[in-house]
Amino acid sequence: MKYLINLCMILFSLTAFSKQDELDFKAWEKTGSWGIYDSKPDSHFKPLKIKSYKEGYSPSFSYLIKRFNLQNVNNEYCLIGYKWNKTKDRDERERIIVFWKTANYLIDWDLPNSEDDHSYKAIIFSKPFIDMNESVVPYKEAEGAQALWAKEGVIQMMNDCELNGQKITITPSGVR
Repeated sequence: MKYLINLCMILFSLTAFSKQDELDFKAWEKTGSWGIYDSKPDSHFKPLKIKSYKEGYSPSFSYLIKRFNLQNVNNEYCLIGYKWNKTKDRDERERIIVFWKTANYLIDWDLPNSEDDHSYKAIIFSKPFIDMNESVVPYKEAEGAQALWAKEGVIQMMNDCELNGQKITITPSGVR
């Protein structure tokens, strides 16, 4: 059953974006970019194995659910962490990506360093916080644009998250 669900999610990610014939994955790959980043990560990890994210996801996601007035439906998420190793040209870095399937958003999530009672609200200021209905277009249209993201890259990340990420469902009764 788990494999059937994963297969359905991958198929959904491919069909969720219309006009697939306009996508040019070969041209996208030649750019050297990957997902929404300028290079492919060296590895991936499961964010909820990190204590601060495990403790922080429920209040943060519940806050988003309330802000978007989606507390009466099941909210589906996929999370994946990416790591780039240190090289002579760049420092080591890690990023956490959240696909909020219910609202169709891609969020590059950073937890704040503070222990403030309202730090969970910082997720709304994540950069980028991408409305995939509005800001994701075929690479040919996004090339050079500052506020648009290549659909080919987003599909790469969605497929990777479905295969390697962590899936979360927050039910209406689970909203805090």
